[in-house]
Amino acid sequence: MGRDNQCCQAATRKFHVPANLTSLIYVSTANAALSLDDFLAILTVSQRNNQRLGITGLLVFNGTNFMQCLEGDKAATNDLLHHIERDDRHNGLTVVSQSQTVKLQFASWHMAGRYLPEKHGMGHADLKEVLSADSVSNATRTVFESFRSLGGGLPGM
Repeated sequence: MGRDNQCCQAATRKFHVPANLTSLIYVSTANAALSLDDFLAILTVSQRNNQRLGITGLLVFNGTNFMQCLEGDKAATNDLLHHIERDDRHNGLTVVSQSQTVKLQFASWHMAGRYLPEKHGMGHADLKEVLSADSVSNATRTVFESFRSLGGGLPGM
């Protein structure tokens, strides 16, 4: 249960909302050999880097694909996205949505993380908990809830 809790518990903080706030969501395909330990390592580094950059968000991995929401200053968020694109642990990064906004959806998280494959005893209830916050927009909630049906939910995964 210790590893499961690491995945679901991230440092919570309240953030200063930048004047030029942007929110973006992307999806990508993970390399086939990516494990829960790899995901936890990515999450740990993301939390540390995002704290330094003033970025908040949510990272979800379903065993096959990543979906991530990044929120923060537009320039910092775009710079981080370009850095993420160069990471060789995934490919095919596609931005699903990007918009200017006035409030953070994940203001309590440097980076919340959820690992969805059912075989690890985590998943859908954990994601639903994060998405149930009043600050999460209906559009973001719908995109992430739809993501649950991809990859990791297939038989044998």
